[in-house]
Amino acid sequence: MTYIYVLVSSPDDYYYEQALMSVTSLRIYMPKARLVLLADNKTVSGFTGKRVALKKLVTEIITVPFADTVQKTERSRLIKTSIPDYIDGPFLYIDCDTIICDDLSAIRDYGYELAGVLDCHVFLNDHIHKDYFLERDRRLGFSGTKAAGYNINGGLLYAENNDLTKRFFTAWNDAWRYSAYRKHDFHDQSALNQANYLTGLKIKLLPGEWNCQPAHGGLAFLGSAKIVHYFSSEFKASNYIPYYKLADVQLQQRIKESGSIPADILQMIQQPKFQFNKVQLISDQRIVSIMQSPLLFTLADLKTHAAPVFKFLERQTKFFRKLGKLLAHTTS
Repeated sequence: MTYIYVLVSSPDDYYYEQALMSVTSLRIYMPKARLVLLADNKTVSGFTGKRVALKKLVTEIITVPFADTVQKTERSRLIKTSIPDYIDGPFLYIDCDTIICDDLSAIRDYGYELAGVLDCHVFLNDHIHKDYFLERDRRLGFSGTKAAGYNINGGLLYAENNDLTKRFFTAWNDAWRYSAYRKHDFHDQSALNQANYLTGLKIKLLPGEWNCQPAHGGLAFLGSAKIVHYFSSEFKASNYIPYYKLADVQLQQRIKESGSIPADILQMIQQPKFQFNKVQLISDQRIVSIMQSPLLFTLADLKTHAAPVFKFLERQTKFFRKLGKLLAHTTS
């Protein structure tokens, strides 16, 4: 079996450093595994100076050429949705923003042709982004999410290289091209789930340990996790509270500056299930259910940009809550 990473990176981002950490972690458990890096021509030409360590860890680098006018996001998506064009035999695709925690070869024991893990480890009706997924599909003219009743997370995909896989990836590539170039939506997950729908919902569901997403319900799978997927895209938000130490851009900057993984960071990679910062967890289900509400984000913006207005609303709300409790106590 072949383990696949797709990398499109320049010195201005941290995708190379994330890939280096993930591949390093994979080599801890599978030093002899066939590991192929699919990368665009610009990325490969930049494997010089302090960006050469990754070359020494992979079995093969396959260069995919693009015109200079094709942007980085396009390159990444076009390669990812065309993996069978470059690989023979079964493969496991893994996102770069991951840390491997165990030997992955047992994934073939499930006997699946095509497999992935639920996004956020839940079905659609329990997903915090349910309305967002359905609205995005509606704008794109897709039916995949609603038809399946779930979203497959694109961070990990297992595939036997057969007719089903080729049909799925062709459908995924076509759906993404339509989404990006006709609808100007460059996300790949809606297109992935549309492709699953168009090919008969053939993607089988793997246990959450294969794509453990700690920030989104994955703590239940952390103890047996094969892969920790920390979602590097979330850390771009200025107000985001980081929870996973290996996702810290300051840590990744140290790797960038040294060109290799410092000893203390390597030690963290060797113990990936214990690398969490202190964060405040929300235990009130009522709050969790509205975390993506525009009203909640509006309140956050008011507190940041119009503090007097926020404090006024807060005082008024406290008064009415006390009044409501008093009335409820009086009538009980």
